[in-house]
Amino acid sequence: MLTSVVRTIVPLVVGALSTLTATHLGVELPEAVLTEAVTVLVAGVYYTTVRLLEERVSPAFGRVLLGLGLRGRPEYNVA
Repeated sequence: MLTSVVRTIVPLVVGALSTLTATHLGVELPEAVLTEAVTVLVAGVYYTTVRLLEERVSPAFGRVLLGLGLRGRPEYNVA
């Protein structure tokens, strides 16, 4: 589970940190950028919470809240 959380959240965190860095450097950000930063934060918290519920309570949480009810692991074909 940790690998999936890290792989999902790291890009979100990098984007959020970029936004925060720009703000602290005095760059005035448009409302759309701030909205995106909040969206990233909420998505990261949601994903982590659901993965924890999936691992510790029931796999049904992940299936319903992350996979739209799909069962099984994703398979990727290498081209």
